[in-house]
Amino acid sequence: MTSTALNNLWTYLQGLSLKQKDREWLAGKLLEPTVVDAETKHQQEFVKESLYRALDEVEAAKRGEHKLMTADEFVAELKAENIL
Repeated sequence: MTSTALNNLWTYLQGLSLKQKDREWLAGKLLEPTVVDAETKHQQEFVKESLYRALDEVEAAKRGEHKLMTADEFVAELKAENIL
C-alpha cells in the first residue's frame, strides 16, 4: 500500500469508536503472520503458468503460427489434467 492509502486507513480506524477489546483484536489480526499453505502455492503457480501459456498462445496466433483452442477444447484439456 502507498503511504497515502495507509494514512487514509489510519484516519478511518481512528474515526471508529473501538473498545479496548476491539483494538486488541485488530492489533492481533495485524500482527498475525500470513501463511500460504502448499496447496495454495501450487494453485497460484498453476494459474501463473496458465496465464503465461495463454499469452504465448495468443501472441503465436497473432503471428499466424498457432490456432487458438476453443472453449470446449480448453475444458477438455482441464478435465484431462484432472483440474475440473
